[in-house]
Amino acid sequence: MKLKDQNTEATILESAKLIFMEKGLYGARMQDIANQAGINKALLHYYFRNKERLFDEVFGGALARYFQNMEIISDESLPIIDRVLTYSNRFVYFLAEYPQMSIFLIKEISSNQALFHLKVQGIKKDKKYSLLNVLKEGVEKGELPVIDPVVFLMNLHSLCAYPFVAAPIFHAICQGSGVQWTDANHEKLLQSIHEFIHFKLSKSHL
Repeated sequence: MKLKDQNTEATILESAKLIFMEKGLYGARMQDIANQAGINKALLHYYFRNKERLFDEVFGGALARYFQNMEIISDESLPIIDRVLTYSNRFVYFLAEYPQMSIFLIKEISSNQALFHLKVQGIKKDKKYSLLNVLKEGVEKGELPVIDPVVFLMNLHSLCAYPFVAAPIFHAICQGSGVQWTDANHEKLLQSIHEFIHFKLSKSHL
């Protein structure tokens, strides 16, 4: 049996990442990925049997990176608001690299929530960090204003993720309205997110 070459596999994964970022799971074709990787389709299927498995491989590895970046939440040497600001920065930059991650998470959780939970626990292992718990404890200790942590988390994730999920919609709206808008470094998006965080978590404005 032919052995798989690690360099070829790495090239396929990087090529798949680029194609999935451009076209998404349902728009991408295995032929597109093979062309991007500079290999034939038969060889691509030898390494990865189907598009769904390849998608999972690309974004499963990305999920591990996501949790590594989010360890800032457990850093008790920093004020909660600083942890949340850093969390939002890392989340936005992560989604800029993997704009399909939100769709991947929805797909994984919808298909098998229990299995997804096991995957996440396997990645996190003994690392205990949860933004929801940090927010809840901050409110209980009086370090944060009285907020609903769940509602705050939903709003924060929406502000971070939706611009990437709905990017084609926004591009079409801007194009149809003749509006030129760019935020290549995501500075405008982050500024808006930071304003929300400061407004909701800072006690000074109350």
